[in-house]
This record gives sequence, structure tokens and C-alpha cells, in this order.
Amino acid sequence: MKYIAHRGLRENKYEENTIEAFQNAIENPNVSGFEFDIRVTKDHYFVVHHNAFIKGELIKNKTYRYLKKEYNLPLLSDVLKLETDKIMLIEIKDTHLPFKKLNRLLKKYSYRNLYVMSFHNSVIYKLCEYRCTAKLGILNYILNSEADYNLDFIGLINDLSNRKLIDNYKKREVEVFLYGVLNEEKDLRYEDVYYIVDGIPQNRNALQNIL
Repeated sequence: MKYIAHRGLRENKYEENTIEAFQNAIENPNVSGFEFDIRVTKDHYFVVHHNAFIKGELIKNKTYRYLKKEYNLPLLSDVLKLETDKIMLIEIKDTHLPFKKLNRLLKKYSYRNLYVMSFHNSVIYKLCEYRCTAKLGILNYILNSEADYNLDFIGLINDLSNRKLIDNYKKREVEVFLYGVLNEEKDLRYEDVYYIVDGIPQNRNALQNIL
């Protein structure tokens, strides 16, 4: 199976979306890569964090200097500097962001194995306009017709996926990432896709993984 560590490989030891959790994923031979979330600060820095708020404070209204001092949030550039050829799966949470700056940063690290996705179609298609060098994909595009999907990869919710749907994408060389895995024995049934999981399965116990 091909596993992508959701917000890094934590294993009850490291905090999510931290350099330590990402390094842990890099060092684990059973992991194909790691996923993490980015948001934009008031002064247009890309910080790694899942929620729009951190301890009641809206990230987009705070400067990076403040967020670094108070919460030690890593920058996207800090992650991209990590030495690995594993997949770095970047989820963009914001819709309004400095696309030129982001594209320049991704291009600078184009030698990394970068995948960029979002629930917001407009964000990904804007990066297409800038000819982004990273692989691009959309989450939950299953609600649209697969016939008109022309990006590098797609994120599908596991419960709504099936062999026929996956094969339709793979025939057109669209890589498939499945998320929302709740039970390993029931849900990990395809060996030719990537599974975004919170921990590396050791047995047939339930997993929790919600984007």
C-alpha cells in the first residue's frame, strides 16, 4: 500500500503540521510522502497550519513575525527545504493569496516531488494559469464529471470511490489519492492509489482521517 501521512507522521509523539512530524514521515520506509496545509498571513507569508484560527486568532490578520514568536508556525519554505524525494502533498486552504509569490516559491523547489491540491477549484486553475511546475489536483471533484478533468491528480473521498471511477481517471494518467479512511480492513482495498492516513496501519484497527 502507498501511504501519505496526513499532516505528517505523528504517532502520538509529534504535533501535526510540524517539521518534526514531516521528518518522521521522511524517515519511515513505509511512507510514500506527507500531506500538510498552508495558509497566508497578513504580510503574505505562507505558514503551515490547518485551521483558519490559532487559539482564537485569525491567521490572515496576523504577521508572520507574530505567529512565529507566539506559536512557532513553520513556513512553507521550511518544509520545502527538507531533504527528500518523497511526495510533499500541499493543501491550500485560502482562496485569496499572492499567486505569483507562491508560484515562484514552488518553482524554486521544482526538483522536489511536489503535489498541490485544494477544495477550491479556482485556486488550482489560477496556478495552472501561472504554469505551476508542481503537480496539481482538486479534492472532491467526484461531484463533477470525470470526463472533463484534466489535472495531474485527484483527491477522492474513500466512501464515494469505486474501482470503475478510479480506473476512469487512471486510464488518462490521473493519479488518485483517497482520503476519509475510517476502517483499514474495509477501506484499504486498492494497491494502485495513494491513501492519506493519520497513521501507518499496523493491524486491522480503525483509523481516523478527516481532511
